[in-house]
Amino acid sequence: MIRMNHRESLVRFLITFVVTIVAVISGYFAAYTGLRVELAGKAEERYVAEMDIRLSRLEAIINERFATKEDLSEFKREVIGKLIAIETFLSNENWPHDKNM
Repeated sequence: MIRMNHRESLVRFLITFVVTIVAVISGYFAAYTGLRVELAGKAEERYVAEMDIRLSRLEAIINERFATKEDLSEFKREVIGKLIAIETFLSNENWPHDKNM
C-alpha cells in the first residue's frame, strides 16, 4: 500500500473540491444561459405575434378610412361634372359687368 501524507491528501482534496465547484458553477451558468435563450425565443415569438395583431388592426383601419382608386376616380368625375355645370350656369347668366363691356 502506498501511504500518502496529510499534505498530499489535502492537496488532492482541494483540487477535487475546486473542480467540483467549477463544474457546479459551469452547470449553473449553462442552465441559466439555456433558460435565457429559451425565454428570449418565447418573448420574440410573443413580440412578433403582438406586432402581427397591431399591423392587422392598422391595415383594417386603413382599408376602412381611405378611399380606393375607384372611389377617387368617381369623386373626380363628380367634381368635374359639378364644375362644368357651374361654368355652364355662369356663362348663361348675365353679369352686371358684362353689360358695361
